[in-house]
Amino acid sequence: MNPYYKIIKDEEILVKIKTKSDIGFWQYQLFGWLSLFMERGHDFFLITEKKVLLIIKDELKFNQEYSDFSKIEFNSKSDIVTFQDVNSNLQKMSLTQLKLDYDDYQYLKQKLKN
Repeated sequence: MNPYYKIIKDEEILVKIKTKSDIGFWQYQLFGWLSLFMERGHDFFLITEKKVLLIIKDELKFNQEYSDFSKIEFNSKSDIVTFQDVNSNLQKMSLTQLKLDYDDYQYLKQKLKN
């Protein structure tokens, strides 16, 4: 279980994307082809009832509360999620670090406003 689940333990997860973490340059240089088969970990993009979270290589990169789920937008051309926080400020978050595949794009388009 990811240690960041304690942040959202009492909230329902509305959107969840899980991808494999990239192999780092130095890891590849040290272990070569073997690094492709090593345990890599996972990256997460989560939207709960109250928050938007982005976890890359087990590090919390983004944790922000939003005001209205129906107003969260996803631009598939630029990989940017846009929403209003609880202070009515417009927030933009890039998902390029996740390395989304076709199924992830379709899932986000289905769940979020385009």
